[in-house]
Amino acid sequence: MIRQRSDPRNVAQHLIQQLLRWGCERIYGVIGDGNLYLLDELGNQDQIKYIACRHETDAALMAAAEAKLTGKLAVCTATSGPGIALLLNGLADAWQDRAPVLAVTGQVQRTHIGTGSVQDIDQQLLMQPLAYYSTLVPESQSFPQLLNIAVKTALERGGVAHLSIPKEVWRLPVSEAFYPLPPTPPVPAPPPEDVNRVAARIDQAQRPIILAGRGIKPTGAEALQLAEKIRAPIMVTMPAKSSVPNDHPLFVGGLGQAGTEPSRELLHQADLCIILGATWWPKDYVPPSIPIIQIDAVSENIGRSHPATDWLVGDMSAVLPQLVASVQPKTHPSYFDEIQEKKASWNARIRSEIEDQTEPLSPARAIAELNRWIDPDAIMAVDVGDHTLWLERIFQFRNQELLISGTWRTLGFSLPAGIAAQLANPNRQVVSIAGDGGVAHSIIDLVTAVTYRLPLTLIILNNEAYFMETGRMIVEGLNTLGSRVPNPDYAALARACGAEGYRVEQPEELQTALPQALASDQTSVVDIHCTGPIFPHTKILKG
Repeated sequence: MIRQRSDPRNVAQHLIQQLLRWGCERIYGVIGDGNLYLLDELGNQDQIKYIACRHETDAALMAAAEAKLTGKLAVCTATSGPGIALLLNGLADAWQDRAPVLAVTGQVQRTHIGTGSVQDIDQQLLMQPLAYYSTLVPESQSFPQLLNIAVKTALERGGVAHLSIPKEVWRLPVSEAFYPLPPTPPVPAPPPEDVNRVAARIDQAQRPIILAGRGIKPTGAEALQLAEKIRAPIMVTMPAKSSVPNDHPLFVGGLGQAGTEPSRELLHQADLCIILGATWWPKDYVPPSIPIIQIDAVSENIGRSHPATDWLVGDMSAVLPQLVASVQPKTHPSYFDEIQEKKASWNARIRSEIEDQTEPLSPARAIAELNRWIDPDAIMAVDVGDHTLWLERIFQFRNQELLISGTWRTLGFSLPAGIAAQLANPNRQVVSIAGDGGVAHSIIDLVTAVTYRLPLTLIILNNEAYFMETGRMIVEGLNTLGSRVPNPDYAALARACGAEGYRVEQPEELQTALPQALASDQTSVVDIHCTGPIFPHTKILKG
């Protein structure tokens, strides 16, 4: 219940009550002088849950992950000065991956702004590269409108909006009414003649291939129907791996360094690439020229990273059924047989990597063992690093949902993302997967997972290095200074934080530790000490 207060409301009360009307369930944050009055009001109600984090970057990453997972607005808060500065890395992840996040930061008193006093900084200038909207709240009566503009901007544009509120303004009265949730703008469907034109181009292709990105998330079945009708292999970006059954005869895996040889070979031999909801186009792994049909709900994505021969702009749920109905069915039995031969050869290669006895506990073996035990509908929050490449190479997705730092690619993403995912989905298994280098950036918030009694499992692939960088330096003949890192005993550290901790050094220990940790109703950490083979196609400079 919200504690009853007589009108007029103050700014902090208005923020809480307005966010409630918009469906907000959580605010992630770190306490500081600039947001004490907000925390007081959050403590006087129980409808919006305040998640007390240990680090502002983690709070912002939690908000970014929640927004990616739900598609709804997520909220984080911090104080002025160092507080907002530490939010920036997490907010950059939301900005780059178009996740709607509202950041509400405290600010020094109005009479101190611009004077260089303690924790005074121009917050709008600080936020300028990352936020579609950022403003100082100069007084209380304009706050409802400014909040409405901020949230409307974040939702419509898909990104960060920010309000900085001087500490005394939190307590000032508000008399303006509440706003309704901004409506979701419809994405217009392309006219039938455009769909027919694109279908005709597809009909002319003899060796079409499909590249699907995260834009197909709600329409994976329709994307597969298109692939089946034109008998085209379908490759995916990493965020889309769980949208297409990985055991489907036309699925050929990812594209890029962590992708498959079949996808690269088939793309180079194709006479048309149909791109569905993806902007990923790694120049080192694609042909220098190939006709491209690009279909996306966001017009600015068309031709963003590669020239398109033709295109359709519209919601996938509307476009794909029209396109499936319009294209002519293809048979091409020799093309289908070629796809199966390439897949069989690739799968045999992967099995040999997993079973390689010269690598007693390789990352490939660890990922393959995880594949055995994880729930089919689990949420997997994956960090950045060498382990990410091995996960994409080895893991066969069934219906698991993937959370990644897609474009910003910040170290430390997986643990805070897993915390947010578990809070938003208490009845689903959530697994965070990190390397030993990346997990150090956010491990302090393991205490947060324990505090809120989350049955989250954190899996650490530990090779005592920033091994993606180590491999690149070795291949290029560089000094590996700074790439090797000594680590604490992460299993012991987990237990010190109140979590369960498992240390794995032998392959057979995986078969005990993983199922126990994944089945636990407590926060758990599995610290897997694995070897560090250099990943194929490793290099520093890209085309």
